[in-house]
Amino acid sequence: MAECPEVQDVSTGVRPDVGIKELLAVFGSALAFVVLTRLPFARPEPFEWDEIGYIEMIGQYRLPMHHTLFLGLVRVIGQWIGDIYGGFVVLDMGMSVLALASVWWWLRSVVRPNTAVAATAVLAVAPTFWTYGAMAGNYTAIPLVGAFLLGVVVRTWRDPKPWHPYAAAAILAFGAGYRQDIGTFWSPVFLVILWRHRWKAAIGPAALFVGLNFAWFLPMLAEVGGWTRYREASKEFAHTAGYMNSVFYLGLVDASARYVVKLGLATLWTFGLALLAVPFGVARLFRGRRDWLLPAILLLSVLPALAFHLTIHFGVPGYVFHYVPALIALVAIGVGKASEAGSVRRDRAPARLLAVAAISAAVFLGYTPDYGQPGARGSFDLSIGRCTRVGLVTRPPDRLPSVWRTANSVSIKKPIPRFSEERVVPSNRVN
Repeated sequence: MAECPEVQDVSTGVRPDVGIKELLAVFGSALAFVVLTRLPFARPEPFEWDEIGYIEMIGQYRLPMHHTLFLGLVRVIGQWIGDIYGGFVVLDMGMSVLALASVWWWLRSVVRPNTAVAATAVLAVAPTFWTYGAMAGNYTAIPLVGAFLLGVVVRTWRDPKPWHPYAAAAILAFGAGYRQDIGTFWSPVFLVILWRHRWKAAIGPAALFVGLNFAWFLPMLAEVGGWTRYREASKEFAHTAGYMNSVFYLGLVDASARYVVKLGLATLWTFGLALLAVPFGVARLFRGRRDWLLPAILLLSVLPALAFHLTIHFGVPGYVFHYVPALIALVAIGVGKASEAGSVRRDRAPARLLAVAAISAAVFLGYTPDYGQPGARGSFDLSIGRCTRVGLVTRPPDRLPSVWRTANSVSIKKPIPRFSEERVVPSNRVN
């Protein structure tokens, strides 16, 4: 079997191959953990405008034009369990389980097994990740797709397998239908995988990717009224949610500077003290390298999202999940001896990571957002600090953050309506 310098340089002795029993054990553990930690704190009803919008779209279409697979799956699950909003929670819990398994599988290609488990635990209890696994949101699918693609890149460069590009094509097509920005931001990583399996070997996976996208896109077009209607609605959305919030309309201060603040706060609220290990991870990543695949692929995985978020729009904290696969790898590499040669018995990385995870869990469980505070504190809680146990069950006030809100937003919103099951019944409101 060919040696993998790009992995061995940062993980001497790491064997990225994963057996089916090990994979099933991790999946079962992730499932049990998510059920035990999300269900008791799950949001009972929609509190935020995005959640209300999701439910209204489900009531109008079987396959809405935005977040098509996400809302289509929620509609099916909600009808099956007899609870529309509960369908969101069930699906987001399922995506959280798959995301944790995917992140672990990715980390197993760059660090030792114990460190991979401990680093995955850091994400499992991250306040933002915990929150979005217990409410209506589709952000937990981002690390699921991104981490899987990075895991395929590393493994396919080490020892190309015929299934690698096909699996990557399937997961990215699913991500594109689930959240359109997944398909856009993670396509460069997919192209790297295709390039490794270039020429004839890449034709089949490329065709599979196109075919799977058409499988959800064409029925969605028919559902929403055809190409013209879709194009008009997309153009309007791009103008109001994109251009009107972008640096091209608002300028560097009102757009990019605010988005830098929000991105930094969301990253800090996700990783906490684990971010201290990132500089060490970068240093170890570049130390004595014989090739540049891993640094290049990590950079490639974050640049498309970063360029968009700093020039067009960075909205809710869930947007930060596009950076999770790269950052969690740097944390795992930099936290200790887990990514270097040496005795596993003297490896302190797992213990350090678990200590960080315990602190993050305490933040989620113990921090109480105070939406009434003026200035930066109240704005932080409205925008970021609401990703906590208390924030999940506390209805926010009908106002926007005053400090780092989107610059062209109105100061006061109309009240968020109370949710009533009778308002939206998918089986009776389609078309």
